[in-house]
Amino acid sequence: MRNILITLPLLLSFACGGGTPAATGDKKDDKAEAAKADAPKADAPKADGPKTHDIAKLGLKIDGPGDATIEDMMGSQMIRGTGLVVTVKPAGDFFPKTLEDAKKEATDMYTGTDMAEETLADGWALTFVNEGGLGKNYWVQVSRTIDGQTYACETTASQADQQANALAACKSLKK
Repeated sequence: MRNILITLPLLLSFACGGGTPAATGDKKDDKAEAAKADAPKADAPKADGPKTHDIAKLGLKIDGPGDATIEDMMGSQMIRGTGLVVTVKPAGDFFPKTLEDAKKEATDMYTGTDMAEETLADGWALTFVNEGGLGKNYWVQVSRTIDGQTYACETTASQADQQANALAACKSLKK
C-alpha cells in the first residue's frame, strides 16, 4: 500500500506532463521546452462568460461562469466552475439562523478577521478570513429565504477573488 501511495503521485506527474524532458545539452532547447510546457494548450478548457445555471434539485437558479457544473453532494448542491466553488442547500440546524449568530461563530470558532456583512432583502451575507495551518481561508456564508424556504450558500476558498465570486453567486440565487 505504501508503494502505491508513493508511486501514484509520481505516475500522475508524468501522465500530466510533469516528467523531466530528455537532456539535450543545449540550454536554449531546454528553455524552449519549458516555455512550451508552461504555455496554454490549444485544447485547454476556457472559462465561458457568465451564465445562469439551474439547480434543478432545489428549484433555484444561480449565476456563475459558463463552464460551471452542478453536482449532488448528499443533500447539498455543489456549483463548480472557473474561479468558483459554492454549496447550496436548505439551511439546517447547524447553519447560523441570524447574521449575529454567524458573526459570533466566525469569531469564536474560526477567529475570523476582515469581516464584511450585508443585510439582504431576503437574508444576510457574511465574509471573513481566517489563518489556519494551511494558510489563509476566505469564507462566505449567505442565508437567503426564497419562497418561504431558507437556503445556505457557502464556501471556504483559498483566494480572495474566489471569495468575491462565491459571494456574487450566492447573492444571485433566485427561483
